Amino acid sequence: MKLNELKKQLELKQSSSRISRLKKEYQDQGIRLVSINQESNFNNLKIIGVTGSKGKSTVSYLLHQYLKSLGYKSILYSSIQIDSPTSIIDPNESCEVSIYSLDELLSVIEEVESYKADYLIIEVNESMIKKGIFNDIPFDIKVLTNINPKHNEEEYSIEEYVNIKKSFFKNANENTKCIFGLEDNVGKLYNEFLTLNDNEKVTFSSKHIANCNEIELNKFDFLLTELESNLDGLTLTVTKKDTKEINLKTNLLMNYNALNIVCLISILDTLEVLNVTKLQELLKDIQIPGRVETYKVNGRTIIIDPWFANVLDNLSNFKIKGLLNKIKVVVGSAGYGFIGWDKKYHQETYQEKRKEARKYACELLNKYVDYVYLTENDNAKEDVNEICKEMQSYLTISSIIIPNRKEAIKEAIEKSNLGDVILIAGRGNQNVLCNTSNTMKLLKDSDVVKDVIQLLGW
Repeated sequence: MKLNELKKQLELKQSSSRISRLKKEYQDQGIRLVSINQESNFNNLKIIGVTGSKGKSTVSYLLHQYLKSLGYKSILYSSIQIDSPTSIIDPNESCEVSIYSLDELLSVIEEVESYKADYLIIEVNESMIKKGIFNDIPFDIKVLTNINPKHNEEEYSIEEYVNIKKSFFKNANENTKCIFGLEDNVGKLYNEFLTLNDNEKVTFSSKHIANCNEIELNKFDFLLTELESNLDGLTLTVTKKDTKEINLKTNLLMNYNALNIVCLISILDTLEVLNVTKLQELLKDIQIPGRVETYKVNGRTIIIDPWFANVLDNLSNFKIKGLLNKIKVVVGSAGYGFIGWDKKYHQETYQEKRKEARKYACELLNKYVDYVYLTENDNAKEDVNEICKEMQSYLTISSIIIPNRKEAIKEAIEKSNLGDVILIAGRGNQNVLCNTSNTMKLLKDSDVVKDVIQLLGW
């Protein structure tokens, strides 16, 4: 049975799991829980692992929401949220790594078993792959959204990063179907991924990217062939092997989300659950927590996103077309030295890389932005004022330092004008902000935005 053997192996290795500990606590309190069948049949369960340099959390979230809209029992483990009816974790909380140990994996299996889930969707990052946590999971589908060798240079060399991603597909069960996406000019590396195993493969990209990489269009199963974008969202056409056109309109902003949607279509078609009408209904009004999360109020557009490089590039194009007035950004920088962080975030080399990242971020701000509000963002041991002053020294555009993030967001919205876009960057839907080496506070950007909108009566 699909996961029973793996579960038995993990139970032998692990003394307890999160759910097991919870059961014991309940039993100690005299609360009776429904027992789980130790020989549950997992045969109908489909397991999808999504990795890549960009878009893996968005694709995982969209896939999960779509499957739920069809009435399937789906469990999601991603950095955006952990959504499992039998988990004790709040689905409104984001997390850096959704499954970080074999103990956690056993808990996930127990949740799948208890819920009798139809689908388990896991966002897979490089640290999970490196630890070997998923080596024995019989994935039905493994997905590579894209590959950028320089994506995580703060933690891995280019060679190490690429090899970690490759190992996820080298270690594929013979029945696993692999979905590969091509983005940017990495055609040679993309072809290397295609030769990592002999499994059935599905490929996707855009017509433009395929031509830039000099790859024949008929090499791809799904292609983005048309795209229009503005501040109302994306209108796109996806072609399946030149035989079928799928036309969609979504409120999701930014061109790169078009390829996330093509990836989603590739997965749904492979799972044989693609219903274009249902997909259109989902994409019409969906908001992805912390990922280009958008609020249109009083003639302004407020965007929340963890990163801003690609967002600013898109916004700049909108500005050139006269679709917006000014681009204003609320941003800070993470520091180092929080007591609960991994040791690598305390090292001097990491601190130097943070300075390099801040300088690069400010170069992008200088290129695209009209005004910057510098503020706090997990400064930890570093002084927030010193971080902001350092960043301000790199800026050649107008800026102001407001250390309190709530106040910075409030002022950015209050002092905006008609047609302005306010981008609140760096945290996405994170709820915990590490403000000293050993203390933290609760602060979610979307909650602050909603409070300010209400306060202003917009």
